[in-house]
Amino acid sequence: MQLSKKHYIIISLIWLAIAVIFAAVIRGSFLFGIGDWFNYKYFLHTHSHLAFLGWIFNIIYYFMLKQFELLDSKKYGYLFIALNVSVLGMLLTFPFQGYALGSIIFSTLHILLSYIFAVFIYRDTKDKKSISRKFAMAAILFMVISSIGPFALAPIIANGLKETIWYDLAIYFYLHFQYNGWFILSIVSFIAYSIKTKDNDNWQRAYNLFLISTILNFSLSTLWTDPGWVINIISVLSSLMQFHAMFLISKDILIHLRTIDKFKSNVMKVIFGLFLIKVFFALVGSIQEVAMFVYYNRNLVIGYLHLVFLGIVTPFFFMKIANDLDILKSTKHKRIIVFYLVVFLLSELLLTLTSIGLNGDAILFITKLIVYITWLLAGITLHITDVYRSAARKLSS
Repeated sequence: MQLSKKHYIIISLIWLAIAVIFAAVIRGSFLFGIGDWFNYKYFLHTHSHLAFLGWIFNIIYYFMLKQFELLDSKKYGYLFIALNVSVLGMLLTFPFQGYALGSIIFSTLHILLSYIFAVFIYRDTKDKKSISRKFAMAAILFMVISSIGPFALAPIIANGLKETIWYDLAIYFYLHFQYNGWFILSIVSFIAYSIKTKDNDNWQRAYNLFLISTILNFSLSTLWTDPGWVINIISVLSSLMQFHAMFLISKDILIHLRTIDKFKSNVMKVIFGLFLIKVFFALVGSIQEVAMFVYYNRNLVIGYLHLVFLGIVTPFFFMKIANDLDILKSTKHKRIIVFYLVVFLLSELLLTLTSIGLNGDAILFITKLIVYITWLLAGITLHITDVYRSAARKLSS
């Protein structure tokens, strides 16, 4: 089945819209009674799976096919449909049963199908020697590695270890290699591809640093177990490696940004700055006391995850889709993207404020604000997806 680019884009955006609606319901449950039908954990699992596998996986899938000129290959169309059938299965099972037989079957199916994608794209691009291809293969490798986390959950639970550190470590393993490997390195691959003239030696050094640091930086996700000072040092060094990697490619990126649309350039600079903030937070989080403080303050963990997902990854792909659909210069589009970023930053600030020791009326007020800001951000995101889907429907192919 040969899908056109509008199908890839529209399906990805539909899943994002549904994930956003689940996020709004979840956040609203903090203030309002929703009913016995609502199970917080079940809805949270649904939201995260749709966001990861319906939105980010699909949109990376599409742009990788486009980057490597594979959109005309029918096998990727059939595979994409199969992948999204598994996502649909998760939507129809997770809200009602959480992790149970049905949802596990569909999530396992998606993992197995993602392995097929990894094999296909490796074989179909092995004649290409570009640095962008190296980053893409590294991203796919970490996507495959991340699946060790979910597969480890079954034996952990079967051996009665669900209430031990191993259960949480398996989840953090998955999250780390998804966020810092699959998501981030895919973006670096797309950036490397868009920069036609660059210092290849620096990009190769950056590639080596990203590869090593992504592996070593999983240490940051283990610090809450108090593993000892050696792991703290590894966490610090891996974060510094990422700073160095970004420094090596920053000159080429900034030069490239001067040659493109001013608005897109400014948004990309904001995304670049947020990535540097992310790495800085990882560096600070390498301090044992800070790591423990963050672990026991859930809103800080959510804020960090949202920093990557909502502040870096999603706006980056919004800009790529807008550029793909040729609506980047629309004044309305520019305003809504700016509004999105402002509201996102406000949500991050509010999540941080909940962890500085406020109590009583102050914390209740901020909690309410977080709910309303979440709804506002959800509304903005739904509007953006609607604009993009409308533009995509007009495409002839």
